[in-house]
Amino acid sequence: MFAKTADELREMIRLNPGASPSTFLMDDSFAAWCYDNRDPLWLKAAFNRDADLNDCRNWGISASEWKTNVEMAGLALAGK
Repeated sequence: MFAKTADELREMIRLNPGASPSTFLMDDSFAAWCYDNRDPLWLKAAFNRDADLNDCRNWGISASEWKTNVEMAGLALAGK
């Protein structure tokens, strides 16, 4: 099962403390890509600014989905 929101990811991490948080990110999602390719500082800075419209266009996601994916990647990295 994959998380669709940051709240779902938090709950999955809480309920499965021995599992890698990245297992709850969809493999082909922007969140998974960020988890694999961005560091926590970049994710924190990105979360605190507007969505990158190029990323939105390239990934076919909305600005709010971009923000959610960035937050989820940050949560997964923090829970490593």
